[in-house]
Amino acid sequence: MRAARDARAAAAAVVAAVIALALPACGGAAPRPEAQRARIPDGPRIVRRIEPADLLPADLDLVVRVDVARMRAGLGQAAADELAQRALDEAPDEALESALRRADVVWLGLRLADLEEGDRVVVLEGRMAGLAPDPDRWAPSPVAEGVQGGVAVFDRRGDGVAARADTARIVALGDRAVALVSAAEVSSVARVLRDGPDERRGDPAAEGLVSLDLRARRLPASLARRFPSAFALVAGVERVRAVASLADEGVRLDAEIVGVDPAGAGRARRFLEVLRDNVEDVRYAELMKALSIEQVERTVRLRWLFPAPLVLALLSRGSPG
Repeated sequence: MRAARDARAAAAAVVAAVIALALPACGGAAPRPEAQRARIPDGPRIVRRIEPADLLPADLDLVVRVDVARMRAGLGQAAADELAQRALDEAPDEALESALRRADVVWLGLRLADLEEGDRVVVLEGRMAGLAPDPDRWAPSPVAEGVQGGVAVFDRRGDGVAARADTARIVALGDRAVALVSAAEVSSVARVLRDGPDERRGDPAAEGLVSLDLRARRLPASLARRFPSAFALVAGVERVRAVASLADEGVRLDAEIVGVDPAGAGRARRFLEVLRDNVEDVRYAELMKALSIEQVERTVRLRWLFPAPLVLALLSRGSPG
């Protein structure tokens, strides 16, 4: 029973770390969202149902999906409430706080090259009935005039967007979902509302407690010159998908790295094998030995079990001990 309790607590800590990625970060001055009026052709129109994940544009190369409802069912309401409270303690965004408490599933779309600036789209699906933006701070956006199907769009009034990571636009899909859009992603989300979802957007598996989908992009030229080995490694990877699930012994990670070709996948496999086989800290040696790595053509598959006590030690706020 103690092992099961440790496993549940460990999974909660993992999900807390992932949710923290969506919280606003410090950034520079934010670009002001521009009102965009979609051109509506004459004649009958087909009303397209917009799914929550459709709001994530393809320029966000990392998408993380957190199944909050499954977390509540697997970890218990108390653990879920504790996890949400840990996230909200660090979230100054009032809109995020209100929506997160009602969410069953959360998608976090991020651009890794601008992670510190906070470029992101957070989509929360759940019981959003009665959740309305403060009219003193939010005004209906002209973008909504070109969209049907119960979609409402709101922009911050005045100079409310002080930093690039602040929520600049809110998109509500009726009572089903709400999207919080940072200033840099306003135009991209307006485009997918108008034209439909991007074909190459991130699409994490609807499995486990947490899943992710990363579409690798080339490093900036400045970093490529400083780290040529890392540039070669990243250039050989096309996509990374992973799922973290709750197991009796802790948290199980299943990941798949797809290379652009078998040689690119081989470079990724050898890099991971070197990391696994050359850990000097005895505290983590056993953990690394549990990492299974195998390559088939241009795909590298990973299986890794994180024992509950070690996960708690790594992610706790105090000393690992």
